[in-house]
Amino acid sequence: YSRDFEREADRVGFQTLGQAGFDVRGMADFFGRLQQAGRVHENSAPVYLRSHPLTVERMSDMQNRAQSAPYRQVADSLDFQLVRAKLRAQASTPQEGISEFGRQLREKKYASEVAVRYGLSYSLLRAKDTPGAQREYDALAALRPSSPLLSGLAASIRMASGDPAGAAAIYRESLQRYPQSMALAYGYADALLAAKEYQQARIFLDAQVQLRSSDYKLYGLLARTFSATGKRLQQHRAQAESYFLQGQLGPARSEEHTSELQSPCNL
Repeated sequence: YSRDFEREADRVGFQTLGQAGFDVRGMADFFGRLQQAGRVHENSAPVYLRSHPLTVERMSDMQNRAQSAPYRQVADSLDFQLVRAKLRAQASTPQEGISEFGRQLREKKYASEVAVRYGLSYSLLRAKDTPGAQREYDALAALRPSSPLLSGLAASIRMASGDPAGAAAIYRESLQRYPQSMALAYGYADALLAAKEYQQARIFLDAQVQLRSSDYKLYGLLARTFSATGKRLQQHRAQAESYFLQGQLGPARSEEHTSELQSPCNL
């Protein structure tokens, strides 16, 4: 609520960045981007009317602090590069993504060939060009990278090809290597449901719920599984739990009321 509070937040952020093992000089660089993005607003009001320090002041403060800090170069992880490529693909139309990632590959202007091919394959998948997406995925797989994001893309391509059983097999094998990846867990359950492997989906989701009882998405998938097998009572109870964990108390009460009406005691 004041300039002093904002400066304090900057100092705490600076310390946290250093303790996490990152190069603290990146903080001043980030403020530089903020200054560039908000240059119109930066000049629209006099200093004495502002509750926040000027970005240039914050940059100077961080630069002064960074002078006494040891230099630390931190390489971007593969997952970081893949997430960045995915976000860039999502921020544009599929055709724009195909054009941009294709240009980077042709001109060899990239920090990671795997990430660029991932972005191109993902963009092709968004454009519903499944063969093209598979072709680019095969090219990046030949580089032998390893990431749950790549496994998820491979399974998504298989799903788009109309092979949910094949997608489920990819998810199942990948979860052996990345058991903590919830994206793979959700995808595996979806693939099992699409393949009509309801019993297997039920067993898998029951085990996941035991481990992650506060995950509303798991309960939503469980509700879909019960719905597919005609188990309405369990469906409404699972859906009520999903709504409750999202803070949607009205729908949760409605689902719970429906489940009570379908209870054998009330039939």
